[in-house]
Amino acid sequence: MVRMESKIKDIVENLPSWINRFKQDGYRGGQSLYFYQKVVEQRREKPLDVLLVKGGLFIERMYATLASWDMNTRSARMKDFDDFEHSLLNNKKQLSSLASFQIDTIPGEAAAGVKRSLGDLYDELELMKSGGRLVANSKALHFLLPNLVMPMDRNNILRFFFNNTTESKNKFLKIFDCTCEVAKRVDLKSYFDHRWNLTITKVIDNAIIGSGMK
Repeated sequence: MVRMESKIKDIVENLPSWINRFKQDGYRGGQSLYFYQKVVEQRREKPLDVLLVKGGLFIERMYATLASWDMNTRSARMKDFDDFEHSLLNNKKQLSSLASFQIDTIPGEAAAGVKRSLGDLYDELELMKSGGRLVANSKALHFLLPNLVMPMDRNNILRFFFNNTTESKNKFLKIFDCTCEVAKRVDLKSYFDHRWNLTITKVIDNAIIGSGMK
C-alpha cells in the first residue's frame, strides 16, 4: 500500500494543476462528450432500478457511449446489444443495492460490503466479446454508479497506478480504494463544470489524464 499511498498523495497535491491542464488541452468532445453528458443527466434524473429495464433508453445510451469511448474498435469488441443488456439486467439487484453510495461518504461499517459487491460485479458483468473486464466493466459501472466507480483505461489509469496495462480484479479494487481516499482529502465537487467534470469520480479520472498532458 506504500506505493498506492504515493499515488494518492500525487493526485491530492497536483489535482488543481492537472485539472487545469486537462481543461486547457481541449480533451475530446463530439459524440464522446455528448453521449456521456446524456447518460449522466439521465442517471441523475431517475433511480437506477427504474432505468435498468429491458428496451430502456438508458441502457441504449450506455451502449452508444461505450462505443464512442472506443470500446468497439480495433481489438476491443463489445457484445451484441441484447447480450449486453441481458448482462446488466441479470445484475440489477446488486447494482441497485450500491446506487446510494459515493466514494467520499461510504460509512465505515459498509465499506467492506461495498467493495465486496463491486468485486462480485467485476466477475459477473459480461460485456465484451474480446475479453478483458477492467476497462469495460469500470466504464459501465461508472455510468451506473457515477459517484462510486471511476472509469478506468489502460493508457492513463493503469499506467499511472501500476506502470503497465495488464488488467485484473485486484487492480480494479486497489484503484477503487485509492479513489475513496482521494475523495476524503479533496473537495472534488469544487471542480465540477458543464463538460467532462460532472461527477466526483470523473474529476479524479480527468486529473490523471491531465497528468500525462504537456
